[in-house]
Amino acid sequence: MDILFCEGSKRKTTTLRAETVKDLALEEIIESIASNEKNNAIIKNIFTRIPEDISDIRYRQEILKDFCENEELCEQVSDSLGLITTLKDYGRSAFTVSGENLLYSLLGNLREVSTYIQVSERLVEALRKHEVRSAGLCNLKAQLERVVEDEHFETSKKDVEKMLEDLSVVKGALIGVNFTPDLNVESVAAIEFVDHKLRSRYTFAELAASIGNIVNFSTSSNSVRMNQNIYVQDPLLVNMTPLMEKHLKQHFFRIRSFLKKYIDLDGSFLTEMYEGLTFYTCMARFSRRLKDKGMEICFPTLRSEADENSGISFRMKDLYNIRLFLSGETDIVKNDFAFSPTENLFILTGPNRGGKTILEQALGIISVMASVGGFVTAAECDGRPFCNILTHFPIDENLTINYGRLGEEAVRIREIVKEADQNTLILFNETYSTTSAVDGLYLSKDLLHILKKMGTSVIFNTHIHEVARSIEEMNDWEGESRVVSLVMEIRDNQNTFKIKRSAPDSKSYAQNIAKKYGITFDQMVEMRDEKSDHRQMVPDYPN
Repeated sequence: MDILFCEGSKRKTTTLRAETVKDLALEEIIESIASNEKNNAIIKNIFTRIPEDISDIRYRQEILKDFCENEELCEQVSDSLGLITTLKDYGRSAFTVSGENLLYSLLGNLREVSTYIQVSERLVEALRKHEVRSAGLCNLKAQLERVVEDEHFETSKKDVEKMLEDLSVVKGALIGVNFTPDLNVESVAAIEFVDHKLRSRYTFAELAASIGNIVNFSTSSNSVRMNQNIYVQDPLLVNMTPLMEKHLKQHFFRIRSFLKKYIDLDGSFLTEMYEGLTFYTCMARFSRRLKDKGMEICFPTLRSEADENSGISFRMKDLYNIRLFLSGETDIVKNDFAFSPTENLFILTGPNRGGKTILEQALGIISVMASVGGFVTAAECDGRPFCNILTHFPIDENLTINYGRLGEEAVRIREIVKEADQNTLILFNETYSTTSAVDGLYLSKDLLHILKKMGTSVIFNTHIHEVARSIEEMNDWEGESRVVSLVMEIRDNQNTFKIKRSAPDSKSYAQNIAKKYGITFDQMVEMRDEKSDHRQMVPDYPN
């Protein structure tokens, strides 16, 4: 079974561009969700591959809800992930001895079966203890119950426990080694296993130095894997193995007989769920962290185009940028926002540091989290998540050397338009800001014209206010959606970080910036007067 895609899914996904990941600071968010580097890679892989089928998104969301609502279930499944990792390692033969050494092969297989039994029991116990409603976890529970309720499972469990118990009493071995004159191993004269660890007056280094030729770098069926490419022959292992097999004969045939019954045992359905279970448990823990700090989150009410009666494609109430929380902000301003078939192209203007980029990022992050089946940072959310998110944010000047800034923007915009469709959200941040206002207006209108015709959802954040003042002209262009002007509100010359529908007000923006940096006429007069007064207070001293 698959824990990330529903039954019958075609598993089709859209991979986010690297620049989208960078512009939305997704790696920073993923790092906060993951508990270690390995989990970080897993969650990033899931976050950057958006399912095309809304059924897959709904399937994931239902599973994550189960984990969010059952903290104990989440922790029990999380504890089982270590055992699943061990199963993955056995499947890769990561720790086996190479060659035809039957003893080591059987012991490795025995431990693999033991791990399979343990993880199956732990998971089914956790799923039985807690009420789960998602199709994914219900199917997993049913599959595990078939495994543990099989007539051979309990017998096998007892056999494995007995064999491992018998083998675990061995702590050391007494051997007699005969050497050739050049200190190669000639034979092993005797062997006796004991239930205690042996002590020697020699350190391992001293012993190795005294018989330096004991290890011979030649090919053998009894070679120990030192790394991925080098195998080292161990003469002691060559000579000891027959005696070890003879000594363990009473268990040897029992192990082999037992494993024959499970020669087709396939624990891959468990190992294949490792990435998905890691995603769900990490996301559930992150949701509790947000709730414990009083932050609102919700699961979007997902609507396909067929059952969407309200006409809203994607609507959010009291949304906020999760990065503000991660940076320690406590007074976080929230906004409402909605994309619909008739309003999905927005021109966003406002003062510097007025919250335009923060808002754009929030919309992008929420879109990604909703699209991969996660919760979102908003009080309410419903609609159809976007199938792709594209961004065009300012780029490092050092990367524009080949084309120049405008040329670089043109290349990126061409690729964005080529990739976008009516299910795409595009976030533009100060696009064409480095060219003249006249040229920027011309280029911006051409870009918005084609996107309006395509039906693509757009946030166009710009300082070129003439773009927003051209909305009446734009709304005559072909395309179902109307263009809407939004501004970041200023009240009493203070940024509120709230959005409102309005035409841009260049004067108020300029006044706000001028006052903030002390360059209004009155402020500069006052500054000059203070400077003059200071000079008059400094006494002149004779030479």
